[in-house]
Amino acid sequence: AVVSTQSTGLPVGDFPLPHTANHAPDARMDLYCMGLWGPLQKSYLDVRIFQPGAPSYRSKSIGNLYSEQVAQKKRAYGKRIIEIERGTFSPVVLSTSGGVAPECDRLLRTLAAKIASKHGNSYREAMEFIRLRLRFAVLRVCLISLRGTRRKVHHTPV
Repeated sequence: AVVSTQSTGLPVGDFPLPHTANHAPDARMDLYCMGLWGPLQKSYLDVRIFQPGAPSYRSKSIGNLYSEQVAQKKRAYGKRIIEIERGTFSPVVLSTSGGVAPECDRLLRTLAAKIASKHGNSYREAMEFIRLRLRFAVLRVCLISLRGTRRKVHHTPV
């Protein structure tokens, strides 16, 4: 399987897309995979992490929050990926509390099965590995959003 990060989409041109779609010529999906769902099938993934405990989400159930987040991603990229890129689009929606959307859960299960068969591990071990990596990735994103990056900022003298 081929995997790359931040794949730039093809130009939209005159293709009619819904007004909610991302029309930017340099629109980027977070991940591009070849062979994830089928042999030689292009798959594009875009990640969203949200905080279910935010004040604006308090009146909604967790199921509705996941559905809403997935729908927003599909409105922004779904039609463009299917019609212009000729691939599949899978939004990877995670919450800071550790949950995943149902569509993301199917993706993780497929990925775990592929990793287990490739490396000769059990499905359980592969899923534990994926979940552990996701937890640390979400934690890293949360820390950076709260604290900022540790990289030194070089200021140029005026």
